[in-house]
Amino acid sequence: MTITNFLGRLRKCPLVASVQASDRALDHPDVLARLARASVGQGVCVLRLEGVKPIRSIRPELRQPTIGLLKRRYPHSDVYITPTTQDVDALIELGCEVIATDGTRRPRPHGADLAHIISHIHRRKALAMADCDSLESALSAAAAGADLIGTTLAGYTADHPATQGPDLELLRHICEAAKTPVLAEGRFTQHWQVEAALRIGAVGVVVGGALNDPAKNTRALMPDAPPQGNIGAFDIGGTWLRFGVFTPDWKLLDVEREPNPKTREDRLAWMRGRAAEHGVVRLGVGTGGVTDPNTGEVWKAKEYLMPDQVGIVFNEETLGVPTYSHGDGHATAWGHANLQRFAGRRVVTLAVGTGVGCGFVQEGRIWSGPRGEYPRVNDLPSKLGKTYEELLGGQHLTKEPTEQQKADAVLALEGSVSALQGLYYPEDIVIAGSVGLCDWIRPHVERLGLIPSPFDHDAGLYGAAALALFPSH
Repeated sequence: MTITNFLGRLRKCPLVASVQASDRALDHPDVLARLARASVGQGVCVLRLEGVKPIRSIRPELRQPTIGLLKRRYPHSDVYITPTTQDVDALIELGCEVIATDGTRRPRPHGADLAHIISHIHRRKALAMADCDSLESALSAAAAGADLIGTTLAGYTADHPATQGPDLELLRHICEAAKTPVLAEGRFTQHWQVEAALRIGAVGVVVGGALNDPAKNTRALMPDAPPQGNIGAFDIGGTWLRFGVFTPDWKLLDVEREPNPKTREDRLAWMRGRAAEHGVVRLGVGTGGVTDPNTGEVWKAKEYLMPDQVGIVFNEETLGVPTYSHGDGHATAWGHANLQRFAGRRVVTLAVGTGVGCGFVQEGRIWSGPRGEYPRVNDLPSKLGKTYEELLGGQHLTKEPTEQQKADAVLALEGSVSALQGLYYPEDIVIAGSVGLCDWIRPHVERLGLIPSPFDHDAGLYGAAALALFPSH
């Protein structure tokens, strides 16, 4: 088969079904043949198959062009996808039109190099697909003569970090830089991801687990098991540092608080002490500032609201217990979104306390930037020239606001709600925080159709606990 003919098959149907067994229950040629048959019955024109027995069973029956590979482990090499010319020969004897081989720059068994493997594939009259992990390996594979580049190994080697879903940015870079046709592969689970890959420039998209792996899909859909013990929650605001102990079924048992310490060392010391004293098995942290949920680092905060907060890290290393952390607006929104009343809905939370925080939950997921950024409604300018936070946040209001301050705060509340409705089209907007729930603003909360937090003044604690009890995927 020529590359022109192969690309013609992909134009007919750019979805490639990867049929491989990741679980012992599936590891039988007849089972894999049935899975492949189901995909072909829906229009798939190219298969990606692994292993001698499955290929021998599936290919003659379905007669679809096959990307074949063998997973072999050899001493002193991390390369395992069709590592040697002997593995190539075995696949060609089975009739595979395309041979997939590791296209990374890692050392291969027996000192062979990628160009030698590709040259051997071409001598045997087959096409070579290089399974790559980075832009550098993709360009090297193209220079070595690969007919197809795959993003198969993106996120599975030390050269490139893993993304939560498919690595569309890497795909974009490869498609822009390489003239070799690119097959997108790795962690594709949704229709929009496949469409995006094609729009970016992939000639096809290889999907395995989402199509043909009941074991993987069962794991993905399995509800999280509750923790085996109580969990702790910290709500860190501009004024108070609060700690709560929760049961595994999200019941609040005890609350402690103290004025927020001025230094991060004192803050962490108090938190470690509370966690150790109560013997909690997990911690959830909701904090002012912008927190990277992957690392627990607060990398942005307003010094006048949260002094010495930038650079503090909330994780197991600093607190001694497995820890889940996020910005306080996100955490509070996540707490509301896990209530029966709001679960499965598009929910915005507006947390109005010392400052103004915000979070948005849709499809059971906290919507934040790649490093935990939150909707910056607090920094939007009002008609009065000040930001909404400067008019509405407790830091800028006296304990007994004047009538003018109240009127300005209501104007800021109206502007914030209008912005959130125009940007997110939420089904519900929940309001929380000491200012958001105060008596003088409550009539305006009702007028604007906002829902006072069912957690009352403990919304931040319940939200932090929800981070630990129901980790957002």
